[in-house]
Amino acid sequence: MTHTFFGSLVSVNAGKPQPMTVQGETIITGFDKKPADGAIRVEAGGLVTDAHVDDADDPERALLLYPRSYYDRWDEELGRTLPHGIFGENLTFDGPEDGSVMFGDELRIGEVRLRVTQPRIPCRKMGVQLGEEDFPTRYLRSGRSGFFCEVLEPGQVQAGDKIELVRRGEGGVSVADLVRILHLQEPDMEDLGRVLACPGLPAVLRTKAERALRRAQGGGVWSGDRELVVTARHEETAQVVRLDLCAPDGERLPDFEAGQFLTLSLDVPGVDRPVVRTYTLVGRSTDGLGYRIAVKREPAASPEVPAGVASGHLHTQVVGARLRARAPRGRFVVEPGDRPVVLISAGIGITPMLAMLEQLAEREPHRPVLFAHGARSSRELAFGIQVRRTVALGAQLRSHVMFSRPGVQDVAGQDFDAAGRLTPAALEALLPSLEADFYLCGPVDFMADMVTGLIERGVPEERVHYEFFGAARPLLGGTEDGQAGPVAVDADGRPIVVTFARSGLSVPWRENTFSLLALAEQAGLRPDASCRTGLCGTCVSRIDDGEVEYAIEPMDGDRPGQVTVCCARPATSVMIDL
Repeated sequence: MTHTFFGSLVSVNAGKPQPMTVQGETIITGFDKKPADGAIRVEAGGLVTDAHVDDADDPERALLLYPRSYYDRWDEELGRTLPHGIFGENLTFDGPEDGSVMFGDELRIGEVRLRVTQPRIPCRKMGVQLGEEDFPTRYLRSGRSGFFCEVLEPGQVQAGDKIELVRRGEGGVSVADLVRILHLQEPDMEDLGRVLACPGLPAVLRTKAERALRRAQGGGVWSGDRELVVTARHEETAQVVRLDLCAPDGERLPDFEAGQFLTLSLDVPGVDRPVVRTYTLVGRSTDGLGYRIAVKREPAASPEVPAGVASGHLHTQVVGARLRARAPRGRFVVEPGDRPVVLISAGIGITPMLAMLEQLAEREPHRPVLFAHGARSSRELAFGIQVRRTVALGAQLRSHVMFSRPGVQDVAGQDFDAAGRLTPAALEALLPSLEADFYLCGPVDFMADMVTGLIERGVPEERVHYEFFGAARPLLGGTEDGQAGPVAVDADGRPIVVTFARSGLSVPWRENTFSLLALAEQAGLRPDASCRTGLCGTCVSRIDDGEVEYAIEPMDGDRPGQVTVCCARPATSVMIDL
């Protein structure tokens, strides 16, 4: 096989695990890398001498490569000479820049064979390393990203090694193309189609491209409030009502991801302003054109609103009633993969789990799925029949329903599978292995026990995904408000309170908290976030009330009605759709 000269290796950089204070939080990281002498062994996880803390479990990001030519431009722009490794790269090289490096390219460096997998998207640590909080935004906009590789053949590398192009990647999409298409430009159907056609596209990039494609096709987004009409109403239990919501003109409403929710603005008699609440989408309406939600009578989500005002109002809705809704949104969704999935819920937490079960049965029938749910009895079990029907459709699907207080009418083996509470121990007994992805939803005490129990049994924290129903609190320790400092006040001297509408939690804002994301995490919430510097858009949420300011200006600017929570701070009391 003929190999093409690609470049040469200038520096091999490794870092030791050490503390770094980032946005008020101390983390352990190997980001600070220094050039190393001599040959260094490369294994599937990367350089053996490098503290590969963040990407240790991601073989597709085993090594980060960065062209030396980019250093020349950064040195000129910043007015200083930057040492190799300061951007966290493992290999600094002389060779082509991102526009000439193709996704899927296979490279030979010394004894090592690599495959180019994805561009590098900067994180908050880069701002600390460079001494400029907004540097990650500048880095991404510059187009000088560098790229990650997976290791196809291990071996040794050292400075001075020749780099050869062994095989050109298929698809004709460069690293620079990926950055532009997925991160810098508005969704474009043709460009996204090119990305999705690339063989071997990593799951994280495929998911991002698929969601962007749905936005480009108009599937899932409308601006502001849209009127929907109640076309069906059914009492699932004495406390849970199911509502079908459709477009008044009969148009098919956009697709959504299982686990997402619908935000409703309700004009409740006796309440001065619209009451904003969010409800998980259980699935499609009976006719397949609209949406279905389930509403349980709940306490108030904020001190200003009497208990049960929103759920009580929805329980009185009749067929033909009209409501205002915003487009489906939310990031509590099942990530694609090959590991088994365990869906765990209690009470009304069954709603996102049911949608996830049906989506997995349709889209990923090869994945084993266990649906585990706890309720008091059949009188309080919503959607039990639907769960059994769905499970019966797939060979890889099974369910286990536990009743803590079975009624005299409840038949074991028919209405439920076992008496007692659903606990980590009970769950473990149902599984051949804890090597799975876990998704949880339900009352906070139930989830606290489950999350803690799973992690104590060795399940990595990143495989335990959860969403609150009702008031939230920390699940893995800490205090409700984080004790970050004195409570801040607005321009009129009133205490600033942040209300997370999705969880029904109101938390005082404290002066030395870095961001709304940090406050949410201190309070026990786990909103999706990635870069934490306003670049990736992962954490963008709806702001329903109040005003914010930015510690770091987000990549997409200040978008009306939305807030980038990783770098936003409240200027007044606010309500965020989390």
